[in-house]
Amino acid sequence: MSELLASAGQAGMRPSLRRRLFGRIPAAFAETGGSLYSLPEREQLERYADAFYGLARLFQKMPCQKERLGDEDLEQLFAQVRGSVCTGCGREARCWGNDYFQSCRIMYEMLADMEYDGAVSQQRQAVLKKQCIRPEEVGQELLECYRQARVNLMWNNRMMEQRMAAGEQIFQTAELLRKSASGFTDLPEREQRIRKKMKRELHGLGIELGPVRVFQSDEDRMEIYLLLRASGRACVSARSIAEMLSDCCSVKMRPAWNCQAAVTNDPASFHFVPDTRFQIFCGISSITKAGEMISGDNFAFLQKDTGKVVMSLADGMGSGVGAYRESEKVIELLEQFLDAGFPQETAVRMINSCMLLQNYQQMFSTIDLCMVDLYNAKCDIIKSGAAATFICRGNEIEVITSNAFPAGVMQQSDYESLHRQLASGNSIIMMTDGVLDALPKEGREKMMVELIGKTASRNAKEYARRLMEKVYLMQKLQARDDMTILVGNIWEK
Repeated sequence: MSELLASAGQAGMRPSLRRRLFGRIPAAFAETGGSLYSLPEREQLERYADAFYGLARLFQKMPCQKERLGDEDLEQLFAQVRGSVCTGCGREARCWGNDYFQSCRIMYEMLADMEYDGAVSQQRQAVLKKQCIRPEEVGQELLECYRQARVNLMWNNRMMEQRMAAGEQIFQTAELLRKSASGFTDLPEREQRIRKKMKRELHGLGIELGPVRVFQSDEDRMEIYLLLRASGRACVSARSIAEMLSDCCSVKMRPAWNCQAAVTNDPASFHFVPDTRFQIFCGISSITKAGEMISGDNFAFLQKDTGKVVMSLADGMGSGVGAYRESEKVIELLEQFLDAGFPQETAVRMINSCMLLQNYQQMFSTIDLCMVDLYNAKCDIIKSGAAATFICRGNEIEVITSNAFPAGVMQQSDYESLHRQLASGNSIIMMTDGVLDALPKEGREKMMVELIGKTASRNAKEYARRLMEKVYLMQKLQARDDMTILVGNIWEK
């Protein structure tokens, strides 16, 4: 066992991964069965979370956006007009002395005309001529100063947007750290009990067992990490170990998707999760807009170790390379955030923040996300400017629409979140707006429901292909926009 612990940083297991899962392993761990950390991992993660919460609060205390010029801005604007036009005028002392408030009132009214009508009314100009001997110069200077002040206000608001977006990302990172900290079980008895049983069974197969770690998710599903190494020529598959672990825990376990296939002579971390009740098969069909070389739509399938499958669609603004880059960035960020463990709603908010940080490029994209929990077939749908989604339950087809704006348009993330319970044999059909726009304007969703009812198939890939063919034929084989259809069929194992 001492050889196993001493060589844990050699080939076969990345040191960074080993440290993340097990920390620094004490040399006497095998004999004592003690804690893996000098500082509990939960406490350390909570400290990180508190630090990020504090940083997020600093961003929240920063000045907010302003829709209009404030009193200080207007006073500075009047000072600029006075310095540029009134200096040296014989009536300066009177206009900005005894008649100060009257002069300011006239300029306030002129600015109100500029803001609402774009120009100063003749009535205001007549009042100014009675008060000032240089009305044309004052009016022109006031207009130029006002335009510059509006430009400065716009850029200040842009900077505030970026600060708020960065603060939102920091806050969500703190939330993830706090959630991760709550998942670590403080039950060393359970880990020691699993380790004692597994060590005895694995020893007979020539497998050495290192530390055992148990992680509890929000749904009370247990994830188990084992550090394993084969001695001699022993070779045992991860599936075989999962079967042994299932008997030990009285819960059917399976290797996680990122788990190594078999135990070798090099120590490696093995990740096991409860087996799912359902499975999903996905199919995709896509057609590029006529005259374009590349589609502006992007899609992704992501299967997480937590037993959840994510189907996502993104439609960039416009078509061609520019739209493709927009939607590609959204899909990449979505995969990274979800794979890192962020909840789907948090991921959408952070993507919106990221796009606001670079909105000088006027980058917008729809987000259509569907996450299915394969343990209970619950479905979470999030839409941000996306086209309708259809859920097929035999002869019943539900239409899910949204009026939310695409990501990157609004300061606060605008999306709609819905929850549905699915069952074995149900289908989820997602599509970009190019598909629905190919149908007659009146009753598009109703016509799509009819097409889906005539096209349903147990094969998800064939399902998507047939549906796309029917829509494409209705456009006489000339796609007016990028079209993508995503189909997911749910089945009980």
